[in-house]
This record gives sequence, structure tokens and C-alpha cells, in this order.
Amino acid sequence: MSSSPRVCYSYSQTASCRFGSQCRFAHGEGFKTTNGPSQTHTQTPLDDFFATYPAFDYNSSASASSEFYRMCGQFGWDEEDKDKEREQAHCDFKDALVQQFNEIYGTDPKNLTSWRNLCQIVRISPIPDTLESCREAVKATHVNIVDLIHTKVTGKPVTIFVSEAMLSKYTKKEGKFFPRDNAYAGGLLRYLLRRIMNPRQECMSKSGQRTQARGRRRRP
Repeated sequence: MSSSPRVCYSYSQTASCRFGSQCRFAHGEGFKTTNGPSQTHTQTPLDDFFATYPAFDYNSSASASSEFYRMCGQFGWDEEDKDKEREQAHCDFKDALVQQFNEIYGTDPKNLTSWRNLCQIVRISPIPDTLESCREAVKATHVNIVDLIHTKVTGKPVTIFVSEAMLSKYTKKEGKFFPRDNAYAGGLLRYLLRRIMNPRQECMSKSGQRTQARGRRRRP
């Protein structure tokens, strides 16, 4: 049974592709637009990244982070040796992760539909009706963003963590790090970013509720 052709992400967005005729994804010629569901699969930013390493057999149904580490192992890239090729690949990989998040969830912080879609994915119930309520609900929710990207492929629900510290522990254990500072980061994304390397610890308020401890302000 043959699979549907995958459309080049770069070509679909800009009508150009640095691989030209050597690209392993379709450039859209011969495909007709219909009113029904598309019969093609658009190449994603992560597909585009891994396509730059044709010697690596990328499994798009697996975790992107695990695939990156597997590729590093195949090419003998050692993080401790500060391999320049690995460093460049890691930078490009982080860009692709951010672009993929943007492609799935959007970048406009004023788009209520995007916010409500995100709230549904992270199982916020009931889903808020206003922008401000959506933002506050997402801001209070701790999820691994790499998992949030991957859930669109697998359909597997993301894990909701009770604290930033628990999310940090999981992220470090699984190696699913998402770039905190990136030029491609959109407005929705910043509400999900957490302090993974130095998480805020929980403390108990006078009312008995758990809160995140804030760092002390430095005196001027």
C-alpha cells in the first residue's frame, strides 16, 4: 500500500527550496486543491531539519529529541568534545522545534482560537472564553513543550505536572529540552516556557495552597 506524498515545508511556505530537484519531498507540482481534506502530508520544520542529513533514517513518529540524540550517536558527535558540527546541528534543531510549535499552535497572542486550542490540548477545563483567562490558565499549567509538539503526531495526551520542579525533573531525565530563548519564538510560546535548569520550588501559603517561590529581588 503506497503512502501519500509528503509536501516540502520550505517550498509550501516560500515557493523555494535549497535542495531543488534533489529534495526528497514533493514541491507541489501536479497537486490540485480540492474542497475536501488534503491527500498530501506537508513536510514539517522538523522534517526539513532532518532532511539535511540524508544518511540518517529519521523516524517522524518518534520523539524529535530522541531522534536527534540517535543521530548524534550515529555520526559520532560528542557533546563533551564541543563538536562544531554537532553544535550547528543543535542550533538548527532548536530552531526547527520552535518553528514546529508555531506551525501547530500559532504565534499571534491575540488569537482567541489559538489560545482555546492550546487550552484543550493541555486539558484545561472548562476552556476559558477570553484571551486573558486563557493566558492565565496556560501560564499556570506545566507541560513539556517537546511533548506538546509530539502529541500532534502520536495523539498521546501530554503529562500535566503539578509544579515547575516536577517538570524540570522529568525534562532532565528524558532529555526533552526546549529552547528558552529563540528568535522564532511566538507570543503563545512564552506563556509555556519554564525555568527548567533552575526551577522555582514550591512553598505553602498561609491558606494551605501550594505556590511557586519567587527569587529574591536584588537591592539596587
